[in-house]
Amino acid sequence: MNIEKDVSNLAFKLINTLDIDAYEDAPTGKLVILDPKTQAPTDSHIILASPEHESRKRLDFARTRQLRQEFSATGKMAVADPLDEYDEATDYLVAATLGWNLTQAGAPLEFSPAAARKLYVDPKKQWLRAQALAGIRKTELFIESSAKA
Repeated sequence: MNIEKDVSNLAFKLINTLDIDAYEDAPTGKLVILDPKTQAPTDSHIILASPEHESRKRLDFARTRQLRQEFSATGKMAVADPLDEYDEATDYLVAATLGWNLTQAGAPLEFSPAAARKLYVDPKKQWLRAQALAGIRKTELFIESSAKA
């Protein structure tokens, strides 16, 4: 019996045990915008609603209800028009965007849902739309350390 090895394994297990109370879901997340050419982090960010935030839950539940109704009526999954899917994704991004510290033409870009929609459909700013779409799927953005641990 190797006591040193047993103690080492025990210490490793104690250190690597994840205390689930050390983390909790956050209502929002801060997406740091990356430079579209270099992928370097910038000082700009977008505040996104978490999957548990009311603005996203409302849309998620409505979409689920709609899909279930369509399937129930036809027995088939509906195939949406690509333009409708783009518009739906835009609506979702606008609802999930709660604020930002973006600048445009050297001046702060005031946040509003209308400004978010305009930005997300701008054909010259699709790199930003892509980052926001990826951001709402990043679970780690919406988890924070808990004061309980």
